[in-house]
Amino acid sequence: MSFSPLINLQPTTIKKAFLLNAILTAIITAFTIELRRLLDEHKYSKHFPDRPHKLIITIIVSILIGLIAYIGCRFIFGLGAGMLSIKNPPRRFFY
Repeated sequence: MSFSPLINLQPTTIKKAFLLNAILTAIITAFTIELRRLLDEHKYSKHFPDRPHKLIITIIVSILIGLIAYIGCRFIFGLGAGMLSIKNPPRRFFY
């Protein structure tokens, strides 16, 4: 069974690539800002001893958020092949 995205919006043009990258950037940025706000305001994490602890937690979790967002966009929109994609799409999800 070959892979086909839920919404066929593969970034084969500049406009589609720009739109998908804007969506991904917005998702990653929004979740990272909310994570940092949560770290600053939550009663258990408010009293971390210094900023490097919060910075390390924010970096690690935002990387995970980015990976999850890219995999989600791969599943939903077919993101990942780019404008240099081959004419015959891959048959599996991760090539």
